[in-house]
Amino acid sequence: MSGANAVETLANDPLLYRAPLPYAARFYPLGFPADVASNSREVLDAARQSWGVYAPQFDTPPLRLHVIVSEGGAGTPPDPVLRGQRHLLSWVCDQENFSFCDRLQRFGCCFVTRATVADQVFFRWHFLEAIIFMLQEQIFYTSLHAACVALDGAGVLLYGDSGVGKSTLAYACARRGWTYISDDGSSVLLGGGRTVIGEPHHFRFRAEAPEIFPELRGLTVGRQLDRKPTIEVRTADLPIRTARECRVDHIVFVDRRPGSGASLTRISREEVQERMLREMPMLDEEVDVRRTEAIVSISEAPAYKLCYGSFEEALPLLEQMVRIWGTA
Repeated sequence: MSGANAVETLANDPLLYRAPLPYAARFYPLGFPADVASNSREVLDAARQSWGVYAPQFDTPPLRLHVIVSEGGAGTPPDPVLRGQRHLLSWVCDQENFSFCDRLQRFGCCFVTRATVADQVFFRWHFLEAIIFMLQEQIFYTSLHAACVALDGAGVLLYGDSGVGKSTLAYACARRGWTYISDDGSSVLLGGGRTVIGEPHHFRFRAEAPEIFPELRGLTVGRQLDRKPTIEVRTADLPIRTARECRVDHIVFVDRRPGSGASLTRISREEVQERMLREMPMLDEEVDVRRTEAIVSISEAPAYKLCYGSFEEALPLLEQMVRIWGTA
């Protein structure tokens, strides 16, 4: 730089505050805008895999996510440990793979290695999707560990613990003519009454799903997530109906008991609220007040406990519930 008063600025950025992020794009996960910027084109490829099919739905200020990729070591790191205080959350796999987000700034950042990004299913699940969905969780909705399907316009939440067969039952409903909204996580809009938004563009199943549904063979991408074998299937490859959202008219707590018969029994609103609130992970107190209000609102729908051995037995009961017992 020339000139008597010119001052040469030396590059001294050990914290990577000003790391160049030439690859940037806007995506709309669950319909909300999010701006992703990175020094790696592969990060945007992964974001397109997760959210490229979503269209704008909500007019909100965009979330921002920066992803800084380094050479680092080889291989995929261990699953991250998640911790938080007030408006800050962090995910730490190891010293080369970690991330954080700030609810008040609507901002998240990842530092990861090229090897981590190369394992796109792992990277999407534990970094891209984890950060954006957690930011959304604190601002726009509260998530329930439930699948969601609809019949004749009536939405049904299939609520239950991991491994009880929510995804299998939701897919069984969809292939029978129901509309599919979400397979494992259903999001109740804050202030939206009983409106649920889902992720209708894919299913995630246990690895044995193609043995139950032969048409899934050859349509899967395998990966172990959260210590269980998981396969991802794109709904665009399946002959089923999908929708981005629905109103919840029934809540069904799923209890699969192999070898047993099927039964559907009514449970109280108080029991629904108690279980949902007990299983809602704590966040900042200010956020949890709004999330609790959303759960109280969704629990106005009539609720049941479904015990069943096979989905063939469960489906007629669910259809009877919607078409004969009515809604509230």
